[in-house]
Formats: sequence, structure tokens, C-alpha cells
Amino acid sequence: MKIKTIFVSCCAMLALCNCDDFLTMPPLDQITEEDWWKKEDQVQMMVDDCYNKLYNGEIDIFRDAYSDNAIYSNNTSIGDGSFTSFTSGIKNEWKYDKIAQLNYVLEGIEKAKGVLSEDKYAHLRAEVRFIRAYIYYDMLFYFGDIPLITKVLTVDESRQTSRQPRSEVLNFILTELNEVLTDIQKAPSGDSGRVNQDVVHAFLSRVYLFEKDYDKVLEHTQAVMNTHKYGLYRAYDGDSEKNSYEELFRPNADGNNNEVIFERQFSAPLKTHELNRDLSFPSSVYRGWKGLMPLQEMVDEYECIAGHPFKDCESLGCEYVAKRTEISANGGYGEYEYRDPRLKSTIVTPGWEWKTNGEVTAVYGIEDPNSKDYIGAEANSTGFLVTKWVDLDGKEADRVLSDKNLTIIRYADLLLMRAEALIEKNTNLQEAVDILNEIRDRARMPKNVELASQEVLREKLRHERRVELAMEGLRYYDIIRWRICDKVKNGPVYGFAKMNESGKRENIFMENRVWKDYMYLWPIPQDAIDLNKNLTQNPGW
Repeated sequence: MKIKTIFVSCCAMLALCNCDDFLTMPPLDQITEEDWWKKEDQVQMMVDDCYNKLYNGEIDIFRDAYSDNAIYSNNTSIGDGSFTSFTSGIKNEWKYDKIAQLNYVLEGIEKAKGVLSEDKYAHLRAEVRFIRAYIYYDMLFYFGDIPLITKVLTVDESRQTSRQPRSEVLNFILTELNEVLTDIQKAPSGDSGRVNQDVVHAFLSRVYLFEKDYDKVLEHTQAVMNTHKYGLYRAYDGDSEKNSYEELFRPNADGNNNEVIFERQFSAPLKTHELNRDLSFPSSVYRGWKGLMPLQEMVDEYECIAGHPFKDCESLGCEYVAKRTEISANGGYGEYEYRDPRLKSTIVTPGWEWKTNGEVTAVYGIEDPNSKDYIGAEANSTGFLVTKWVDLDGKEADRVLSDKNLTIIRYADLLLMRAEALIEKNTNLQEAVDILNEIRDRARMPKNVELASQEVLREKLRHERRVELAMEGLRYYDIIRWRICDKVKNGPVYGFAKMNESGKRENIFMENRVWKDYMYLWPIPQDAIDLNKNLTQNPGW
């Protein structure tokens, strides 16, 4: 009887309503799109979400495997030159899904203009426009001519877009960033996780460096330097037990780090990343995936602690040769000792001791097949792993997730950009020398870079960029823009020198890399071409 009564009552209520109105009535438990843009806090939520499209820490750091720095354990095709338009890493960088989402938010902010103050409106738009320009420049770097889409498109419209000339897209990006620079000033932020004026100047420095406009690099780096807010992280200067460079990439540096200009911020348990697991080695203690593994060529780049190339130690009669020999004679790996401290701050080398609460819980690289930490002969093991970004203090249960903030632009990078611009302009070289020595000094290396020719200083600069920024996802950009891939991405690459059956050390062969100059531009993903016949493929692919 009760059910019948309720049913009759509902029918009576429906009879009082227009049927069409009822069927088109929005759900009462949901916010409609029209209503969403009527409240400032909801608009802010949409802008906040845009930052998730800006940077993927794990993937971006793994870009070092595209270069001569490292190899990726599960997908080597971009590194070895066998990639095609079907390669997943290529498709991941075709980010028009993100561009569409950013355009949607920008149009939403226009709808919300009436509920925002003038400054708030300009600032929120500036944040989203920066993120869109950032993504566009990344795609421009990889693909060259690309579609330029600045509004929300229908599905049919999106499948009729064409590639615009690189120069036009670049002009759009630079125009956007310079306009953002003006608008972002109206509501500056001291939060290193959000776009502010300093972030825009720093990113413009990077874009102009890549485009070889060195005067603009000097202009925008100077703007950041003039704030006097940033410097090299030196929290542990004078501490013999800790190195400021190494601690820069540990959780303790978060929140009190004057070197970070822009970073992707994380906070457990809501927002974490998986670099602890992705980079650690697969032992019973640290159950990692050893995803990114440095090559011997990368390890060789780190100088002797005396300040000269490691390969020159013997010929120079270096005092550390005998010390390294003694370590090796006693069962250790002397070749990794008395080197640039940035080596062990970045790379796990054989003999590395992993500690928990001060006690050794695992040793990496013991040449004993019965050891749980044995470096096997499998093709995807170089014998080196990455320690940068890894929480070395974490216990076994904490190995998967981390909330260590991941840097997008830091002050050392900005200084190196400035030094490179000075060297390429061949002007005020003493300032470039001073910058290189400042970078080396923070790493506890001798300040022995001296005023020299442009060519000599160029090589010094490229060395410092490689070791200072290793495993931060920037090396591939450098070798592409320097046009040196034919020299550094051709031929065989190796892992560490493992003991062979005859009792001699022999470097592990990893793969044979092939480089063709058409690879300076990536292929347009085949999926995109299949959906849009207006898209043409890059030459050679």
C-alpha cells in the first residue's frame, strides 16, 4: 500500500510539470558547466589542474635515455635510433589532448570574467597561457612544423587542422610568453610551484638559448638575477658528511631551497610520484625497476677530484691513481673513487652501499652470481643506476611512492644558460669563467676554469652542463640543438667493466646506436596522420 501511495504521489507531481522541462532539467546533485564558471574558487580549481598537464616528472627525467647519458631498460628505440612514427614515446609528446584541455579552460575563464577582479582574471589567464606555450615549445622542438590551435574545436574541426610553419608557431609562443610576463606581474607568487614573473623570465631564457638569440638570454637571465632571490643551494657547506649538491635532490631540500625557480610540487599521500621505485635496483631490500641506467660514457665524463679528465690521470702522474689501485686490489671499485662528487650524487656505481638507519642493507655490484645484488649479464643492465631524486633514507615499505619535489628550472641551469650565451657571443668571457667556477665550487671541485678561447670555453661549458644537469631530462635537448648527435649517438655504447671469464674487466656491450640527420626532427605520430589526412610527415620518415 505504501509503494502504491508513493507512486501515485510522484505521478501527481509530474502532472504539474511540463514533461519537456522535466526531461531537460539538469541533475540536482551536479554542477552544470554553465554554473561552474560563476564562482572564483571553481575557476581556480580548473587553473590548478592545468599544472598537471605541464610536467610529468618521471617521463621527463627519463628523457636522458634518449641521449648519450643513459639507456631505458624497457624501451630503447628513441635512444638507439630504431624509433618510428608508431613508437609510444613519440606519441606521448604529441600533446594536443592537453592543448585542447587548456583551450577549454581559457574559454571558461572568459565566461568567468564577470566574477573575477581585473587582476585576478589577467593572472589566471597568464598561468594557463604560460603552460600552453610551454607545451607548444616542447612539441615545436621535437616535431618542427605543427598545428597551432588556440580555441576549442569540434572533433571534425580537429581532424582538418594543418601544420603551421615553425617560425609562425615560434612567434606565437614568444608573443604569448612576453604578454604573460606583463599580466603575471599583477599578482606575483612566491610559490615555486606556480608560474610567476621569475618563472617566465627563466623559461624565456631557455627558449631564446635554444633559438640562439643570445642577447635575449642575457636580458632575461639578468632579470632573474636582479631579484637577488636565488642562488646555488649551499645548505651543507662546511659539512664533511654531506654535499650541498647531493642534498639538493633529497626531500630535506624541499621548502627551504633558494635554487629552485620552478618545480613540480608533491605532497604525500595525495600527490606522489614513483621515482623511488622506477630508479632503484631490484634487490630484496629495494624493490626497484632500474628503469633509467647510466652508460659508461656518462660515468667517464666525471673528472678526477683533482680537476682534470679522469682519462688523463695516468699520463699526468695523478696522486689518486695509486689510491684507486689500492682500493681495487682489496676487492673494491677504485675507478669510481676520488672523482667529481657529482658522480656519486647522481649515479649508483658498483660497490655502492645502501643503508637504512645507518646500517648497510644491500651492496650494489657484487660480482657473485649467488648474490641478491649481482649485476647480471642481461642486455638491459649497464651496471649503473640513478641515485639523484631517490630517497636514500627510505625503508623497504617506503620505496614505491615519493613526494620529493621535481625541479623544472633551477638557478644553476639559469647560470649555465647565461654562461653559454656569453661564450657564443664571445663577449665578457670572464663572467662566463666565473659562472663555471661557481658551479664547480658548489660541487666541491677545483675552480680551475681559466680564461681561454671561445672553443675551449665552449667545451668547458658543455662538460659542466652535462655533469651538473645529468638525469634531469635536459641532455637530449642539448645534443639536438648543438647538432652533435652524429658524434655522440652513433656506434656501440657500453655499461661498466665487468670481470670476464679470463679474469679481466671488460665493458658490457649494451647496444649499437644509429643516427641519421633526419632524426633531428621526430616523425609525426602515425595515429595523428590516420585521423587527419591534412597532416604531412616529416622528411625521412
